[in-house]
Amino acid sequence: MEIKLHANATTTPRIRKYLQKSDKSDRELALELGISVTTVRRWRNREQTADRSTTPGVVHKAMRQEQVVLINALREILRAPLDDLLFMVVEGLGISLSRATLSRYLTPSYPKNGEMSAQGKKALKAGLRPQTLTLHYRLLSLHMDDDGDHHLLWAQEPVSGWCAARIYSGMSSPLVIHWLDEVLAQFPGAIQSVEIKSDEGLSEAHFAALREHLAERGIDASATSAGEKRQAVAVTVPLAEIIPAARFCTPDELALRLCGLFNGGKAQKKLGNLTPQAFLEALRP
Repeated sequence: MEIKLHANATTTPRIRKYLQKSDKSDRELALELGISVTTVRRWRNREQTADRSTTPGVVHKAMRQEQVVLINALREILRAPLDDLLFMVVEGLGISLSRATLSRYLTPSYPKNGEMSAQGKKALKAGLRPQTLTLHYRLLSLHMDDDGDHHLLWAQEPVSGWCAARIYSGMSSPLVIHWLDEVLAQFPGAIQSVEIKSDEGLSEAHFAALREHLAERGIDASATSAGEKRQAVAVTVPLAEIIPAARFCTPDELALRLCGLFNGGKAQKKLGNLTPQAFLEALRP
C-alpha cells in the first residue's frame, strides 16, 4: 500500500502509532527517535496516524466587487498588514477566505501626500506621541432593507491606530458632541488636539459646534483636508449580502465590533507585539 506523507514529515505512521502507545515521557521519545518534543506531543494528542489535509474546508476564490472595495477601504483606514487585515476580514466581517485570496484582491497601496507617518515604536523613536485624534465623517446611503441613509463617524489616533466608530440613523450637533465625549472617555490616554477632516461631508454647523465644545475642554481643534472631496458611500444591496456578520447585528453594532477587534483583538508587530489598546495603556504614566 502506498503511503503519502507530507513533504516535511519527520515521522511515519508506524512511528506515530508507537508514540501514541508509548508510556515514555515526551522528552525521552524525542531523544530516542531524533525528533522534536513538539512533534511527539502533536502525534500523542491525535487518534489517527495519517497526515491531515492542508486544503481549507471552505475556500472562497471569488469575491463580490462590493467586498473588494470594502476590504481595500478597511486596509487604507487601518494601515494593517496582510495578516492583521485577514483577521479583521474573517473575524470582524465574517467573510471566510484564505490569505492568498485576500492578497490577490488587494490593490497597490501608495502613500498619500508624501510618505506615510510612522506608527508604533518607530513613531515613538521619532518623537511622536499619541495625543491627537483625527475625526472623520461619511454619509452612508444604504439599501432600504437597512433603513436607508446613515451617518458614519469615526476617530483615529495615528501613532497606535486606535479607533472608535459609530453609525447613526440621524445627525445633529448635540449627537456629534456626545459621540466625541464618548470617544475621549474611552481613549486610554490624554488627547491634546483634534484634527477634523474638512472635506468629508460634515456640515459647517457641526464643525462650529465641535470647535466650541473642544475649546471648552481645553483641547486644540483644527480643520485639515483629506486630500480629496469625499462622496457619500452608496450601497445598492442589503449589507448582509456583502458582510455576513451584518446578518446578526445592526450597522452600528458592526462598527463597534470592528473597532473592538482591532483595538484589542490581535497584537501587532509594529506596536511591539501589543494591541493598540495595550500599546497606549503601556505609555500611561
